[in-house]
Amino acid sequence: MRWIAALVMTIVGAGGALAAPSPSFNAGLIRLTVKDEAASFDTVVFYPTNAPEVPWQAGPFTIRATRNAPPVPDHRFPVVLISHGKGGGPFSHRELATALAHAGFIAILPTHVGDASGHPPAPTQARILIDRPRQAEAALDAVLADPRLSASADAGRIGMVGYSAGGYTALILAGAKPDFAYASAYCGEHDDPGSCPRRKPADATPGVQAGAAIPPELAAWRPPVDHRLKALVLMDPLAMMFDAPGLSAVRVPTLLFRPRDDSYLASARNSLAIASGLPAVPAVHVVPGNHFVFVDPCPAAIAAEAPMICQDAPGVDRAAIHRQIEQDILDFLRAKL
Repeated sequence: MRWIAALVMTIVGAGGALAAPSPSFNAGLIRLTVKDEAASFDTVVFYPTNAPEVPWQAGPFTIRATRNAPPVPDHRFPVVLISHGKGGGPFSHRELATALAHAGFIAILPTHVGDASGHPPAPTQARILIDRPRQAEAALDAVLADPRLSASADAGRIGMVGYSAGGYTALILAGAKPDFAYASAYCGEHDDPGSCPRRKPADATPGVQAGAAIPPELAAWRPPVDHRLKALVLMDPLAMMFDAPGLSAVRVPTLLFRPRDDSYLASARNSLAIASGLPAVPAVHVVPGNHFVFVDPCPAAIAAEAPMICQDAPGVDRAAIHRQIEQDILDFLRAKL
């Protein structure tokens, strides 16, 4: 069940087959333990290497990256943070990270403890909303300082990819200012299961309990802004806490993916609100499928046990969609970083 949960992201391209992009490098992988004020957490880093690629198994997931391989010498590569959705983990986007490494990027995938598989849940939703951006920034800092990778990472070319709650995380770090009262009012008027899951009144946090008071720690929070980010990729982002004034400070180029089926995470106050609210109009790609199509294809061992996450509607080819998404992301990041 742990591996099923790794695929679940509840706060949480176009069709047509594409061949996988031809790799320029092989993929290496290291794991870091990042110290944080709340709890240390695991971060996985994919990066370019010249070493032979040796796949291995992480539970049911096949990881096509050689562990602890030496980075390509005498090169500096752009860096991409990837933030997973609720209940997910770094390997929820392992194929995208591998494609980035093959193309000459360093991909950093933090585990959002408190909101990730295999970890106790945070005591409140407010804690998750506060912790996520700090965890992502701490992972970035740790990789840029790590002696194994610091010489290979170009700190002047940093982008971020966020899926679902990871999209919220990316928008915060890019300068978006959340309005949690605005979010709570929305949840009082709409049945939106992805944006407004119902919880106990004690966890009266916007996006969780409609019409509830804002917890003091959230009301006093000053979201961090990371001016190192130069480009954003958002995959069906959780964004119902951002209105147009709150998005006005996000000035970096943005690529936005949204699914054709928005029955899980309603697009009107999430992806479409971002598309219309950002000062610079983002590139928008609509892909077949629903909210969960952005999760990597499920291993056969668990696909039948997690139908909501793993099973797509007839005619939706998740593997082909991911090849297209990967190519679109690579093209965008090459142009913007």
